[in-house]
Amino acid sequence: MSNYAALKAALATTYAGQTDAQIVAAVNGVTVTQIVDVSMSDVLAYFALTGALPTIKSWAASPPAVAGAVTAQAANAAQTLGLMIGPPPLFESLQLSDPIKGPAISALLSALVAAGLVSASAATAITAMSQTLASQAALWGWPGGIIENDIAAARLA
Repeated sequence: MSNYAALKAALATTYAGQTDAQIVAAVNGVTVTQIVDVSMSDVLAYFALTGALPTIKSWAASPPAVAGAVTAQAANAAQTLGLMIGPPPLFESLQLSDPIKGPAISALLSALVAAGLVSASAATAITAMSQTLASQAALWGWPGGIIENDIAAARLA
């Protein structure tokens, strides 16, 4: 559903003094980073292609003896990830877009990096999979973008 209130508020602040054509171009431009969930099949494929999956599954099935806080955290992270990836997968996706689960998943990835189970670049790649660009128009409910008539309607809203 189109959000005329959000557009109207932006017209008074962000886009004040711009022509309707400039506003249309700015709002329809694909410039806003959006965090989305990453499917477990994409996570599994990435870990399989980078060679990390067998190690993660091995740690998940039988964690090594805990020798310190980092190792304990890593063992817990590996077991958690093992449950998540299954089989069968516990979750359909890594819900990085969720304000509560996202930071917990980032902490899980950090623990796996600290233990040497996955590389920092692998954790960064998984996180990067969750970032996509969108237009402000799409985020406001216009997946096809706005036109100048939408600006006029927002001003009247």
